[in-house]
Amino acid sequence: MKISIPGLGGRLRRARNETGLSQEAVAERIGVSWMTVHRWERSQRAVPDDRLDRLCALYNKPIRWFLTLEEGDLEQEGVAPGREAKSQGSPDSQASSDAARRVYRKIADAPSDYLPLIEKVVEDILEGLRQPRS
Repeated sequence: MKISIPGLGGRLRRARNETGLSQEAVAERIGVSWMTVHRWERSQRAVPDDRLDRLCALYNKPIRWFLTLEEGDLEQEGVAPGREAKSQGSPDSQASSDAARRVYRKIADAPSDYLPLIEKVVEDILEGLRQPRS
């Protein structure tokens, strides 16, 4: 599964900058090209869940840190408040993107004492998606 929510690119860039790593260094450590890291940070590409797991470990951040935005995250990506990023792709990808935005909003609006539970649920969902279907 690939994850693409508004603000994720800015969060990835911020986490990388906090560690002092270059895009090239991150790319080498998680097994992608530097251009892929660049595109993720500019929200030009969705991030595969297995790569996001590696980034969580590399940056020492829980997955919810990447899925929960703070004030200003969208402006850093060039998305004005109240406006969504321009979506590309098929109607199915648009529907998936809309669903991801709704889930993101619910997570972002959840009381802070629910966050450990939400993180566990998201991790369980991602683990279930990694399992081969029979």
